[in-house]
Amino acid sequence: MLAAALLRSGWRVVIHTDRSPSDHLADRGRPTACLFGDQVEYERSVGLPEWPQAPRMRRIHLDLCTPDGVAFSIDAPLRKPALAVDQRLKFSAGLEVLAAQGAEVVIGAVTDLDALAAEHDLVVVTVGREAFGGLFPRDASRSVHTAPQRKVFMVNLEDCDQAASPAHAEGVFSFVPGVLEIFWIPFHDKDAGPARSVVVEVAPGGPADRFDGVTSADEGLAVLRSIVADFVPHEVGYLATAVPTSPVTWLAGALTPVVRRPVAVLPSGRHVLGLGDAVVLNDPLAGQGANNATRMAAFFAAELAAHTGPLTPEWLSGRFDEFWRIGQYTNLFSNGLLAPMADFQQEVLAAASQDPVIGERLWEGFNNPASLFPWFFDGPSARTYLAQRERSRRPATGPALL
Repeated sequence: MLAAALLRSGWRVVIHTDRSPSDHLADRGRPTACLFGDQVEYERSVGLPEWPQAPRMRRIHLDLCTPDGVAFSIDAPLRKPALAVDQRLKFSAGLEVLAAQGAEVVIGAVTDLDALAAEHDLVVVTVGREAFGGLFPRDASRSVHTAPQRKVFMVNLEDCDQAASPAHAEGVFSFVPGVLEIFWIPFHDKDAGPARSVVVEVAPGGPADRFDGVTSADEGLAVLRSIVADFVPHEVGYLATAVPTSPVTWLAGALTPVVRRPVAVLPSGRHVLGLGDAVVLNDPLAGQGANNATRMAAFFAAELAAHTGPLTPEWLSGRFDEFWRIGQYTNLFSNGLLAPMADFQQEVLAAASQDPVIGERLWEGFNNPASLFPWFFDGPSARTYLAQRERSRRPATGPALL
Protein backbone atom coordinates (compact mmCIF):
# COMPACT_ATOMS: atom_id res chain seq x y z
CA MET A 1 0.00 0.00 0.00
CA LEU A 2 2.89 2.37 0.68
CA ALA A 3 4.30 1.62 -2.78
CA ALA A 4 0.96 2.22 -4.47
CA ALA A 5 0.47 5.53 -2.66
CA LEU A 6 3.99 6.77 -3.42
CA LEU A 7 3.63 5.88 -7.10
CA ARG A 8 0.58 8.14 -7.19
CA SER A 9 2.64 10.93 -5.65
CA GLY A 10 5.28 10.67 -8.38
CA TRP A 11 7.95 8.67 -6.57
CA ARG A 12 10.06 6.08 -8.34
CA VAL A 13 9.43 2.85 -6.48
CA VAL A 14 11.44 -0.37 -6.50
CA ILE A 15 9.99 -3.38 -4.65
CA HIS A 16 12.38 -6.14 -3.56
CA THR A 17 10.71 -9.42 -2.64
CA ASP A 18 11.91 -13.00 -2.36
CA ARG A 19 8.62 -14.31 -3.77
CA SER A 20 7.15 -13.86 -7.22
CA PRO A 21 3.38 -13.65 -7.79
CA SER A 22 3.33 -17.36 -8.60
CA ASP A 23 5.40 -18.13 -5.48
CA HIS A 24 2.76 -16.42 -3.34
CA LEU A 25 -0.01 -18.46 -4.94
CA ALA A 26 1.90 -21.67 -4.23
CA ASP A 27 2.58 -20.75 -0.60
CA ARG A 28 1.00 -22.39 2.42
CA GLY A 29 -1.79 -20.62 4.28
CA ARG A 30 -0.97 -17.18 5.63
CA PRO A 31 -2.39 -15.37 8.67
CA THR A 32 -5.92 -14.06 8.27
CA ALA A 33 -5.89 -10.34 7.49
CA CYS A 34 -9.30 -8.74 7.94
CA LEU A 35 -9.31 -5.06 6.99
CA PHE A 36 -11.96 -2.86 8.56
CA GLY A 37 -13.80 -0.04 6.82
CA ASP A 38 -11.36 2.89 6.67
CA GLN A 39 -8.49 0.60 5.72
CA VAL A 40 -10.58 -1.09 2.99
CA GLU A 41 -11.33 2.35 1.56
CA TYR A 42 -7.66 3.37 1.66
CA GLU A 43 -6.61 0.22 -0.15
CA ARG A 44 -9.14 1.01 -2.86
CA SER A 45 -8.08 4.66 -3.04
CA VAL A 46 -4.49 3.78 -4.01
CA GLY A 47 -5.62 1.56 -6.87
CA LEU A 48 -5.11 -1.92 -5.42
CA PRO A 49 -7.61 -4.72 -6.27
CA GLU A 50 -11.07 -4.35 -4.74
CA TRP A 51 -12.12 -8.04 -4.72
CA PRO A 52 -15.83 -7.60 -5.56
CA GLN A 53 -16.31 -11.38 -5.45
CA ALA A 54 -15.22 -11.58 -1.79
CA PRO A 55 -17.81 -11.68 1.01
CA ARG A 56 -18.10 -8.50 3.08
CA MET A 57 -18.61 -8.57 6.83
CA ARG A 58 -21.32 -6.05 7.75
CA ARG A 59 -22.24 -7.22 11.27
CA ILE A 60 -20.56 -8.94 14.18
CA HIS A 61 -22.34 -11.36 16.50
CA LEU A 62 -20.56 -11.98 19.80
CA ASP A 63 -21.39 -14.78 22.25
CA LEU A 64 -19.94 -14.48 25.74
CA CYS A 65 -19.93 -18.02 27.10
CA THR A 66 -19.64 -19.58 30.54
CA PRO A 67 -19.68 -23.24 31.61
CA ASP A 68 -23.47 -22.92 31.76
CA GLY A 69 -23.78 -21.79 28.13
CA VAL A 70 -24.15 -18.43 26.39
CA ALA A 71 -24.41 -15.74 29.09
CA PHE A 72 -25.43 -13.07 26.57
CA SER A 73 -24.96 -12.10 22.94
CA ILE A 74 -24.21 -8.84 21.16
CA ASP A 75 -25.35 -8.38 17.58
CA ALA A 76 -24.64 -5.03 15.95
CA PRO A 77 -23.65 -3.61 12.57
CA LEU A 78 -20.28 -2.35 11.48
CA ARG A 79 -20.34 1.26 10.35
CA LYS A 80 -18.45 0.24 7.19
CA PRO A 81 -18.03 -3.29 5.77
CA ALA A 82 -14.89 -5.28 6.59
CA LEU A 83 -13.05 -7.44 4.07
CA ALA A 84 -10.81 -10.49 4.55
CA VAL A 85 -9.01 -11.79 1.45
CA ASP A 86 -6.40 -14.55 1.34
CA GLN A 87 -3.00 -12.85 1.53
CA ARG A 88 -1.63 -15.22 -1.07
CA LEU A 89 -4.06 -13.71 -3.55
CA LYS A 90 -3.51 -10.15 -2.34
CA PHE A 91 0.29 -10.30 -2.51
CA SER A 92 0.29 -12.00 -5.89
CA ALA A 93 -2.20 -9.60 -7.46
CA GLY A 94 -0.66 -6.61 -5.70
CA LEU A 95 2.78 -7.21 -7.21
CA GLU A 96 1.27 -7.47 -10.67
CA VAL A 97 -0.82 -4.31 -10.24
CA LEU A 98 2.13 -2.32 -8.91
CA ALA A 99 4.31 -3.41 -11.81
CA ALA A 100 1.56 -2.30 -14.20
CA GLN A 101 1.39 1.05 -12.38
CA GLY A 102 5.12 1.65 -12.92
CA ALA A 103 6.93 0.07 -9.97
CA GLU A 104 10.05 -1.95 -10.64
CA VAL A 105 9.63 -5.37 -9.02
CA VAL A 106 12.85 -7.24 -8.27
CA ILE A 107 12.46 -10.92 -7.34
CA GLY A 108 15.18 -12.33 -5.11
CA ALA A 109 16.38 -12.46 -1.53
CA VAL A 110 17.67 -9.17 -0.11
CA THR A 111 21.10 -9.76 1.38
CA ASP A 112 22.64 -6.27 1.40
CA LEU A 113 20.47 -3.49 2.80
CA ASP A 114 23.49 -1.20 2.85
CA ALA A 115 23.86 -1.41 -0.93
CA LEU A 116 20.17 -0.62 -1.40
CA ALA A 117 20.42 2.33 1.00
CA ALA A 118 23.34 3.71 -1.01
CA GLU A 119 21.30 3.59 -4.24
CA HIS A 120 17.99 5.04 -3.01
CA ASP A 121 16.67 8.05 -1.12
CA LEU A 122 14.87 5.75 1.29
CA VAL A 123 14.69 2.03 1.99
CA VAL A 124 11.60 0.79 3.86
CA VAL A 125 11.58 -2.66 5.45
CA THR A 126 8.07 -4.08 5.82
CA VAL A 127 8.72 -7.78 6.27
CA GLY A 128 7.57 -9.39 9.49
CA ARG A 129 9.26 -10.79 12.52
CA GLU A 130 11.27 -13.63 10.94
CA ALA A 131 13.47 -11.58 8.59
CA PHE A 132 16.31 -9.18 9.44
CA GLY A 133 16.25 -10.30 13.06
CA GLY A 134 17.61 -7.70 15.44
CA LEU A 135 17.64 -4.92 12.84
CA PHE A 136 15.15 -2.77 14.72
CA PRO A 137 15.82 -2.72 18.49
CA ARG A 138 12.99 -3.28 20.94
CA ASP A 139 11.56 -0.06 22.36
CA ALA A 140 11.18 -0.85 26.06
CA SER A 141 9.20 2.33 26.69
CA ARG A 142 6.45 1.23 24.28
CA SER A 143 6.58 -2.56 24.73
CA VAL A 144 4.52 -4.19 27.47
CA HIS A 145 5.09 -7.93 27.08
CA THR A 146 8.16 -10.16 27.14
CA ALA A 147 6.40 -13.46 26.37
CA PRO A 148 3.43 -14.66 24.29
CA GLN A 149 0.06 -13.98 25.90
CA ARG A 150 -1.90 -16.41 23.70
CA LYS A 151 -1.34 -19.42 21.49
CA VAL A 152 -2.92 -19.06 18.07
CA PHE A 153 -4.40 -21.53 15.61
CA MET A 154 -5.94 -20.69 12.23
CA VAL A 155 -7.67 -22.85 9.65
CA ASN A 156 -9.69 -21.91 6.55
CA LEU A 157 -12.88 -23.94 6.13
CA GLU A 158 -15.51 -24.56 3.48
CA ASP A 159 -18.82 -26.49 3.50
CA CYS A 160 -19.77 -25.27 6.97
CA ASP A 161 -23.41 -25.87 7.91
CA GLN A 162 -24.82 -22.37 7.61
CA ALA A 163 -28.33 -23.53 8.49
CA ALA A 164 -27.08 -24.78 11.86
CA SER A 165 -25.86 -21.28 12.82
CA PRO A 166 -27.62 -18.49 10.91
CA ALA A 167 -25.52 -15.84 12.69
CA HIS A 168 -22.54 -17.04 10.64
CA ALA A 169 -23.87 -15.20 7.61
CA GLU A 170 -21.74 -12.43 9.11
CA GLY A 171 -18.78 -12.38 11.50
CA VAL A 172 -19.05 -14.28 14.79
CA PHE A 173 -16.86 -13.98 17.88
CA SER A 174 -17.07 -16.66 20.61
CA PHE A 175 -15.51 -15.74 23.96
CA VAL A 176 -14.90 -17.84 27.06
CA PRO A 177 -13.19 -15.33 29.39
CA GLY A 178 -9.76 -16.43 30.53
CA VAL A 179 -9.83 -19.56 28.36
CA LEU A 180 -10.62 -19.07 24.70
CA GLU A 181 -11.49 -16.67 21.88
CA ILE A 182 -12.68 -17.88 18.48
CA PHE A 183 -13.16 -15.58 15.49
CA TRP A 184 -15.30 -16.94 12.64
CA ILE A 185 -14.53 -14.60 9.75
CA PRO A 186 -16.19 -14.40 6.30
CA PHE A 187 -13.23 -14.98 4.01
CA HIS A 188 -12.21 -15.15 0.37
CA ASP A 189 -9.92 -18.18 0.06
CA LYS A 190 -7.46 -18.74 -2.78
CA ASP A 191 -8.77 -22.23 -3.49
CA ALA A 192 -12.38 -22.25 -2.30
CA GLY A 193 -13.54 -18.67 -2.89
CA PRO A 194 -16.14 -17.69 -0.25
CA ALA A 195 -15.19 -19.55 2.93
CA ARG A 196 -14.63 -19.07 6.65
CA SER A 197 -11.31 -18.37 8.30
CA VAL A 198 -11.41 -19.57 11.91
CA VAL A 199 -8.85 -17.98 14.22
CA VAL A 200 -8.54 -19.50 17.70
CA GLU A 201 -6.67 -17.90 20.60
CA VAL A 202 -6.14 -19.89 23.79
CA ALA A 203 -4.58 -19.08 27.14
CA PRO A 204 -1.21 -20.89 27.36
CA GLY A 205 -1.48 -23.86 29.70
CA GLY A 206 -5.24 -23.50 29.94
CA PRO A 207 -7.89 -26.16 29.29
CA ALA A 208 -8.20 -25.20 25.59
CA ASP A 209 -4.44 -25.29 24.95
CA ARG A 210 -4.51 -28.36 22.68
CA PHE A 211 -2.95 -27.41 19.34
CA ASP A 212 0.76 -28.02 20.07
CA GLY A 213 0.90 -31.45 18.41
CA VAL A 214 -1.07 -30.54 15.29
CA THR A 215 0.70 -31.42 12.02
CA SER A 216 -2.05 -30.99 9.42
CA ALA A 217 -5.21 -29.04 8.66
CA ASP A 218 -7.34 -32.13 9.31
CA GLU A 219 -5.73 -32.69 12.70
CA GLY A 220 -6.24 -29.03 13.56
CA LEU A 221 -9.91 -29.22 12.59
CA ALA A 222 -10.34 -32.29 14.81
CA VAL A 223 -8.83 -30.40 17.77
CA LEU A 224 -11.02 -27.40 16.97
CA ARG A 225 -14.12 -29.62 17.04
CA SER A 226 -13.12 -30.97 20.46
CA ILE A 227 -12.64 -27.46 21.86
CA VAL A 228 -15.93 -26.25 20.40
CA ALA A 229 -17.75 -29.26 21.88
CA ASP A 230 -16.29 -28.58 25.32
CA PHE A 231 -16.56 -24.78 25.52
CA VAL A 232 -19.00 -23.44 22.89
CA PRO A 233 -21.19 -26.49 22.14
CA HIS A 234 -23.87 -24.39 20.40
CA GLU A 235 -21.39 -24.12 17.48
CA VAL A 236 -20.89 -27.89 17.03
CA GLY A 237 -23.43 -28.08 14.22
CA TYR A 238 -21.70 -25.37 12.20
CA LEU A 239 -18.56 -27.52 11.98
CA ALA A 240 -20.33 -30.83 11.37
CA THR A 241 -19.74 -30.85 7.61
CA ALA A 242 -16.79 -28.46 7.44
CA VAL A 243 -13.54 -29.35 5.69
CA PRO A 244 -10.27 -27.42 5.24
CA THR A 245 -10.07 -25.44 2.01
CA SER A 246 -6.74 -27.16 1.30
CA PRO A 247 -4.19 -29.25 3.21
CA VAL A 248 -1.93 -26.21 3.76
CA THR A 249 -4.41 -23.54 4.86
CA TRP A 250 -3.65 -23.70 8.58
CA LEU A 251 -1.17 -22.17 11.02
CA ALA A 252 -0.29 -22.64 14.68
CA GLY A 253 2.09 -20.76 16.94
CA ALA A 254 2.56 -17.87 19.32
CA LEU A 255 4.14 -14.43 19.21
CA THR A 256 5.32 -11.85 21.70
CA PRO A 257 3.81 -8.41 21.10
CA VAL A 258 6.54 -5.81 20.68
CA VAL A 259 7.18 -2.25 19.51
CA ARG A 260 10.58 -1.59 17.95
CA ARG A 261 12.46 1.58 17.15
CA PRO A 262 11.44 2.57 13.62
CA VAL A 263 14.83 3.56 12.19
CA ALA A 264 17.79 1.18 12.01
CA VAL A 265 21.36 2.40 11.42
CA LEU A 266 23.39 0.12 9.16
CA PRO A 267 27.14 -0.62 9.49
CA SER A 268 27.93 2.08 6.93
CA GLY A 269 26.00 4.67 8.92
CA ARG A 270 23.18 4.70 6.39
CA HIS A 271 19.69 4.02 7.67
CA VAL A 272 16.43 2.25 6.81
CA LEU A 273 12.86 2.77 7.99
CA GLY A 274 10.70 -0.05 9.32
CA LEU A 275 6.91 -0.23 8.99
CA GLY A 276 4.19 -2.76 9.76
CA ASP A 277 5.08 -5.93 11.64
CA ALA A 278 8.76 -5.08 11.30
CA VAL A 279 8.34 -2.50 14.07
CA VAL A 280 4.86 -2.92 15.58
CA LEU A 281 3.79 -6.49 16.25
CA ASN A 282 0.50 -7.01 18.08
CA ASP A 283 -1.21 -10.19 19.17
CA PRO A 284 -3.89 -11.10 16.57
CA LEU A 285 -6.61 -10.96 19.24
CA ALA A 286 -7.74 -7.45 18.24
CA GLY A 287 -7.32 -8.07 14.49
CA GLN A 288 -5.00 -5.09 14.11
CA GLY A 289 -1.95 -6.41 12.22
CA ALA A 290 -2.97 -5.53 8.66
CA ASN A 291 -5.10 -2.59 9.83
CA ASN A 292 -2.24 -0.99 11.75
CA ALA A 293 0.17 -1.59 8.88
CA THR A 294 -2.29 0.14 6.54
CA ARG A 295 -2.61 3.13 8.86
CA MET A 296 1.19 3.37 9.05
CA ALA A 297 1.50 3.17 5.26
CA ALA A 298 -1.15 5.87 4.79
CA PHE A 299 0.51 8.16 7.34
CA PHE A 300 4.02 7.83 5.93
CA ALA A 301 2.83 8.07 2.32
CA ALA A 302 1.26 11.45 3.11
CA GLU A 303 4.29 12.65 5.09
CA LEU A 304 6.76 11.61 2.40
CA ALA A 305 4.68 13.16 -0.36
CA ALA A 306 4.63 16.51 1.46
CA HIS A 307 8.30 16.51 2.53
CA THR A 308 10.96 18.36 0.55
CA GLY A 309 14.04 18.03 2.76
CA PRO A 310 16.48 15.18 3.36
CA LEU A 311 15.07 11.95 4.79
CA THR A 312 17.26 11.90 7.88
CA PRO A 313 16.96 9.40 10.74
CA GLU A 314 15.83 12.25 12.98
CA TRP A 315 13.05 13.30 10.60
CA LEU A 316 11.85 9.70 10.11
CA SER A 317 11.89 8.99 13.86
CA GLY A 318 10.03 12.22 14.47
CA ARG A 319 7.38 11.22 11.96
CA PHE A 320 6.95 7.88 13.72
CA ASP A 321 6.56 9.71 17.03
CA GLU A 322 3.85 11.80 15.41
CA PHE A 323 2.15 8.66 14.09
CA TRP A 324 2.34 7.15 17.59
CA ARG A 325 0.07 9.85 18.97
CA ILE A 326 -2.76 7.92 17.32
CA GLY A 327 -1.01 4.60 16.66
CA GLN A 328 -0.55 3.98 20.38
CA TYR A 329 -4.28 3.32 20.70
CA THR A 330 -3.92 0.23 18.54
CA ASN A 331 -1.47 -1.20 21.05
CA LEU A 332 -3.53 -0.09 24.02
CA PHE A 333 -6.56 -1.78 22.44
CA SER A 334 -4.70 -5.00 21.66
CA ASN A 335 -3.01 -5.21 25.05
CA GLY A 336 -6.25 -4.27 26.78
CA LEU A 337 -8.05 -7.23 25.22
CA LEU A 338 -5.26 -9.55 26.34
CA ALA A 339 -5.78 -8.50 29.96
CA PRO A 340 -8.52 -9.95 32.20
CA MET A 341 -11.85 -8.20 31.64
CA ALA A 342 -12.65 -5.53 34.22
CA ASP A 343 -16.05 -5.38 35.90
CA PHE A 344 -16.98 -2.16 34.11
CA GLN A 345 -16.09 -3.73 30.75
CA GLN A 346 -18.41 -6.63 31.51
CA GLU A 347 -21.08 -4.04 32.26
CA VAL A 348 -20.48 -2.41 28.86
CA LEU A 349 -20.76 -5.75 27.06
CA ALA A 350 -23.92 -6.67 28.95
CA ALA A 351 -25.43 -3.29 28.09
CA ALA A 352 -24.47 -3.75 24.43
CA SER A 353 -26.46 -6.98 24.38
CA GLN A 354 -29.54 -4.82 24.99
CA ASP A 355 -28.52 -1.71 23.06
CA PRO A 356 -27.11 -2.15 19.53
CA VAL A 357 -25.89 1.47 19.55
CA ILE A 358 -23.32 0.46 22.16
CA GLY A 359 -22.47 -2.65 20.15
CA GLU A 360 -21.89 -0.58 17.01
CA ARG A 361 -19.62 1.75 18.95
CA LEU A 362 -17.68 -1.23 20.29
CA TRP A 363 -17.17 -2.70 16.83
CA GLU A 364 -15.94 0.67 15.54
CA GLY A 365 -12.92 0.08 17.75
CA PHE A 366 -11.65 -2.54 15.30
CA ASN A 367 -11.71 0.09 12.58
CA ASN A 368 -10.49 2.98 14.73
CA PRO A 369 -9.05 1.90 18.11
CA ALA A 370 -8.83 5.50 19.35
CA SER A 371 -12.64 5.59 19.34
CA LEU A 372 -12.66 3.20 22.33
CA PHE A 373 -10.84 5.64 24.59
CA PRO A 374 -11.50 6.49 27.29
CA TRP A 375 -15.02 5.09 27.53
CA PHE A 376 -14.20 1.36 27.22
CA PHE A 377 -10.90 1.31 29.09
CA ASP A 378 -11.65 3.66 31.99
CA GLY A 379 -14.19 2.74 34.66
CA PRO A 380 -15.70 6.19 35.42
CA SER A 381 -15.89 7.05 31.71
CA ALA A 382 -17.57 3.73 30.95
CA ARG A 383 -20.21 4.16 33.63
CA THR A 384 -20.86 7.78 32.59
CA TYR A 385 -21.43 6.62 29.02
CA LEU A 386 -23.72 3.78 30.11
CA ALA A 387 -25.76 6.22 32.20
CA GLN A 388 -26.10 8.51 29.18
CA ARG A 389 -27.26 5.63 27.00
CA GLU A 390 -29.75 4.52 29.65
CA ARG A 391 -31.25 8.01 29.82
CA SER A 392 -31.51 8.22 26.04
CA ARG A 393 -33.38 4.91 25.87
CA ARG A 394 -36.04 5.84 28.45
CA PRO A 395 -39.39 6.77 26.97
CA ALA A 396 -40.24 10.43 27.20
CA THR A 397 -42.63 11.24 30.03
CA GLY A 398 -45.00 14.14 30.49
CA PRO A 399 -48.47 15.04 31.67
CA ALA A 400 -51.17 12.59 30.64
CA LEU A 401 -53.60 13.80 28.01
CA LEU A 402 -57.28 12.93 28.40
